[in-house]
Amino acid sequence: MHMGDRCESLGQGRLRFCYECAEYLCKRLKVLDKRYRTKFHMSMIDNLNFIQENGLAAFLAKEERKWSCPECSGTICCHNGLCLSCNLGKLLQNKKYRWNDEP
Repeated sequence: MHMGDRCESLGQGRLRFCYECAEYLCKRLKVLDKRYRTKFHMSMIDNLNFIQENGLAAFLAKEERKWSCPECSGTICCHNGLCLSCNLGKLLQNKKYRWNDEP
């Protein structure tokens, strides 16, 4: 589910980023952040704070470095931590693979 589906301000385009809201760090965002930290090794709140402090271009550049495979420069999937080029075989063997699962 997308935050815009649950937040009227985002859904109707009155805000571009959650940090623009008077209710920043609302319960919805905290719940989403906890799920993303646990499942995907990323923080929505940290991302928003970085964008607010450094701008969207700097965030995108940082994320491109973070999610690039050191072996082949392919894209690492945030849902499972696997490079979609180097580790595709592992993912095809176990489509439910998540970060650092053992075979």
